[in-house]
Amino acid sequence: MCSPSSIPYPELSGAHFTSLNASLVSNLTVQIPKAVYMNHGAVAAEGVSYCHVTTTYAHTGQNETVTVDVYLPTSGWNGRMQGIGGGGWTAGGLNAPGTSASMLGAVVGGYSAVTTNAGHPELDPYQWVLKSPGVVNMHLMEDFTSSSLNELSIIGKAVTKSYYGTPPLYSYWNGCSQGGRQGLKLASSYPDAFDGIAASAPALDLIGEGIGNLWPQVYMNALGQHSRNCELLAITEAAIEFCDANDGVADGIIAFPDSCNFDPYSVVNRPISCNDTGIPEVVHISEAAAKIANATWTGPRLLHDSIPWWGAKKGARLVEDHLGFMVNPGLSTTICSSNGTCVGKPSDVSEQFMRLIIKKDPKFDVSTVTIEDYKRFFEHSVQQYGSLVDVEPNLNAFREAGGKLISYHGLADGIVPPDSTRHFFESVAANDKRVHDYYRVFEAPGLTHCAISPGGYYPEGIFEALVQWVESGVVPDTLAAVTDPLNGTARSSVLCPYPQKAHYSGFGTSYSAEDFYCDD
Repeated sequence: MCSPSSIPYPELSGAHFTSLNASLVSNLTVQIPKAVYMNHGAVAAEGVSYCHVTTTYAHTGQNETVTVDVYLPTSGWNGRMQGIGGGGWTAGGLNAPGTSASMLGAVVGGYSAVTTNAGHPELDPYQWVLKSPGVVNMHLMEDFTSSSLNELSIIGKAVTKSYYGTPPLYSYWNGCSQGGRQGLKLASSYPDAFDGIAASAPALDLIGEGIGNLWPQVYMNALGQHSRNCELLAITEAAIEFCDANDGVADGIIAFPDSCNFDPYSVVNRPISCNDTGIPEVVHISEAAAKIANATWTGPRLLHDSIPWWGAKKGARLVEDHLGFMVNPGLSTTICSSNGTCVGKPSDVSEQFMRLIIKKDPKFDVSTVTIEDYKRFFEHSVQQYGSLVDVEPNLNAFREAGGKLISYHGLADGIVPPDSTRHFFESVAANDKRVHDYYRVFEAPGLTHCAISPGGYYPEGIFEALVQWVESGVVPDTLAAVTDPLNGTARSSVLCPYPQKAHYSGFGTSYSAEDFYCDD
């Protein structure tokens, strides 16, 4: 029965519950585009009904309200629970559009679904990161980065058991970006919370995302020149054209970006159409644009030994992409006025991190950050916040608990560098030769961050592969992946467990999954 009287408060050490409500939601029509329900394809269903349980609690001695929402299918429950992650500065919660859509997608699939707002319902970090002027709310930051995740698992399992009379037989985590980081944090710090974890394009290092990704903007300011967005788009297009066929397949995608030897200086002075100032005109690609492209690809890692961060891969979009329903940020984006003068436009996350976490001043002018400031801020952040935001690359306890972990990362991800996931995986593997028995990473050529923008090979069956691995022991040696239609035709391939790559056999002409094999 979907009633508060039939669902008691869960038991949660160190916290007290303040409310629990339940309401029946009936006969919904659900339509979710590909990848919006994280790690899945498109979902369409009618007549969807579920019991919506909302409970709130606070930790002992804290003035906060943490909200956990649980969706429970009224029929067709598959005996499983799915935890849904967040994105950006949100741990989850129904105010986050991607989280809300994924909750519905999970219900359509027969899962009980659970998410938490970690004590801050606001999507805007300016409303919660600072406890008072100049003071970071470290308790809410800890909720956001860590403690709320295990609590979500405990509450979700308890509510599921109360409603169905039996606990979930299997529990899964589903996340991308911040949700991917949350998944890896769960595996590292709370190894018994979930049996299987899908943690794609994980924003593993909040300091790297906050300060590391500011590098192209700092570089442009130091250079005293700002490229136009059209220049960097043209340079990226030229790089794709130059390196596209290196894998034997001309599909508009750089499959092996690490071996792409495109030189952006080779297109300096090339005329291109541009509308960045609001006036259509022909401009020539500048030497400054070539320098900025190189700096964005290289990243700050070579600037200083103490800055362990990476650049974007060649083929990734370097400037923002307006998608209608949202803007996909680009790290080298600029804004140009009608007189041709351009200024930098940092990504929201980098600007917010610098203002709220580093300077603790919501009005700080990020454009004043020098290269020396940048080095100092990065080192200071690691010292002050590293223990709070780091994910330890030790998954031994998760392995011993029998857990399975799977990730994809798009090689054209311009927001979270694929090398950050590689680095984490290699750090785990360095201390555990059995890593492939429970943790696999699949790199996806041409895919953008969490498949937000069109293009690239998307593994829409990755979550189902995780379920088969956990419950039936079917090891995911490959993942099927499909592109968006190009001239009406979608291409298919396979993704391979890192460090292997998909190679074209050279025999087929349809470029289907059967035409590819995995090898180093």
